[in-house]
Amino acid sequence: MTIEHVRFRSGDVHCAADLYLPQEADGPVPGVVMGHSVHMVKEALAPGAAYLVQAGFAVLAIDYRTIGASEGRPRGQVFPHRYVDDVRNAITCLQGRPEVDAARIGLWGHSLGATVAIQAAAIDRRVGCVVCQNPSMFNGWRAMEKARGRAGVQGLLDVVDQDLRQRYETGCGMRMPLLGTGDPHIVDYLELAKEVFPTFDDEVEAESLAQILLWTPEAFLERVAPRPLLLVTGREDLTHDIDEVLAAYDRAREPKRLEILPYDERGLSVEPGLGRAMSLAAEWFRRHLIEAEPFVPSPPASEVRAKGLRPEFAPQ
Repeated sequence: MTIEHVRFRSGDVHCAADLYLPQEADGPVPGVVMGHSVHMVKEALAPGAAYLVQAGFAVLAIDYRTIGASEGRPRGQVFPHRYVDDVRNAITCLQGRPEVDAARIGLWGHSLGATVAIQAAAIDRRVGCVVCQNPSMFNGWRAMEKARGRAGVQGLLDVVDQDLRQRYETGCGMRMPLLGTGDPHIVDYLELAKEVFPTFDDEVEAESLAQILLWTPEAFLERVAPRPLLLVTGREDLTHDIDEVLAAYDRAREPKRLEILPYDERGLSVEPGLGRAMSLAAEWFRRHLIEAEPFVPSPPASEVRAKGLRPEFAPQ
């Protein structure tokens, strides 16, 4: 496996990405764009990317704009609608590589990145299939209300109002921890991320709250089909609401698959859950990007006549 650090234009900035390529390949290979969760960085996707490369895929793991090594200021603007554009521009970048078969592109996303992948797939016909790991935020307002209660959401709206006034008056917004949680398990993982990934920063712009509350990718679930959709989640996941995943699966159209593994919210990001989840992803991509019969457009009428493709024109 080789790794190349690349940059691609998205809007008025450049996003950073890591391109993972199989060491030896017989011609162009299918490609997968990987998107991280709301607060993570592309380096955290490296173990998952390695599984896909071993299965024969080229992988482009990206940082969304204002996150990690990507450009954009102020830093930490969690604007999921912009993330959708980042993923679509990453597809264009990946298609431009000679090592990649431009006609066979898949999307993989984790947490918020999973629902970003869903919305990107709904509007981008270049996507061949989608894998969502620990999908989250199918409806931002509802997710926040379930996590914090109605009073908690009203408190967030107070912060949104205060931030708006401050940005209007000073040109600078407020910053805040993205995951305001007292869960020691999550706090430990955040501290570990700060230690391992130099570009990781769990503080975001407070205006991100409004963008997350407005995020409703569930409205696009039915539009992913006929692109195959795989949802993989943990049975004991308390961060990514399994009820939301089940409802999303019911709403999505065929072809689709749901896998519920015996892990919690971090179990699919470490072994052995990581290997199980990525093996399912590799199998899904292999089936629908490599083994699937390619689309064949109908020929023009002149060709139908010339080649006798209907009995009326068959040689006598």
